[in-house]
Amino acid sequence: MADVNLSPYTAEQQAMDRRRKMAEAMQQQAVLPIEMPTVPGAKVSHLQGLAKLLQGYIAGKNLQKSDAEQKAYENSVSEDTARLFRNMGKTETIPGDIITPGKEAIYEPSVPIQENLDRKQELIDLYAPDPTNAARAAIGYNLVRPEDRERITNLPGMTERREIPAVPEVRTASRQVPYLSADLLDPNNPLAMKTGQGRQMLAQYLMQQEAQKQAAAQAELAASRQLHAFNPEQNVGTFSGGKFNTLIQGQPKPMTDAQSIDAQIKLFAAETEAAKAADVGRPVKSFNLLPKGVPLGAVDSGKLTPDGRKIYTKDGKYHVEDK
Repeated sequence: MADVNLSPYTAEQQAMDRRRKMAEAMQQQAVLPIEMPTVPGAKVSHLQGLAKLLQGYIAGKNLQKSDAEQKAYENSVSEDTARLFRNMGKTETIPGDIITPGKEAIYEPSVPIQENLDRKQELIDLYAPDPTNAARAAIGYNLVRPEDRERITNLPGMTERREIPAVPEVRTASRQVPYLSADLLDPNNPLAMKTGQGRQMLAQYLMQQEAQKQAAAQAELAASRQLHAFNPEQNVGTFSGGKFNTLIQGQPKPMTDAQSIDAQIKLFAAETEAAKAADVGRPVKSFNLLPKGVPLGAVDSGKLTPDGRKIYTKDGKYHVEDK
């Protein structure tokens, strides 16, 4: 990759400033009075006045040229800036590499069918026999059935023209690449940024993008190494790629006597409520019974463990139902 100039004062701008200073110095020199000779008797040449005029004219032209160069450079910088902001975050599709080249459709030429041509010639010989063998030919012609004569007459003399269909090329999968890349920093690339200032802005953008990628990768690596445990009796693992990866398989404790009694009370209350509702015709009040091993007051978080068990929360802690 070509060297990247990150200085805000680009080489192009320096060259234009040098040319402008030279033109201004020439113009300043042109307006100075002609130096009179100090030698007694020496005269001032009339060509010195013309030289001053020519010097002023050239200086003025150079200043006009410097103004035009500065304006063109500023327009190019504006185009590079607009191109940079317009294509930030955009990607382009790069076709995959060719695995098998494609083939165009071809046509096989027609060729004579010699067997059919021979049969037709035999029939023609029966129609117009050799005079020395006319009687025998007439007998042979009469022995050929009319349908056979018609079939032989209609035999194709040439094969049909056969088309071999085209074969499309086989490529690897296309890929998406950022539109703004380091290739646009190379001045030899026809698609590169036009100005040094544009290449400087692109280089800063690419370095910022790379820094963000590295920070995101480090954050993801740190998160993947952090252990998560729902409670001492449940699984311990890490989250990476949006999934929970179990590292230590938990050993759920059986229900205590108090939890068993509480579950039986809730079941009895639900059955009683259902019986009352059936008597008076009102809707049955629903009870959400907590699974075995989940403490009272826990709330369903709506999440599941990798093996399909519900996750409940209470007092900032996770609880997982038993299998």
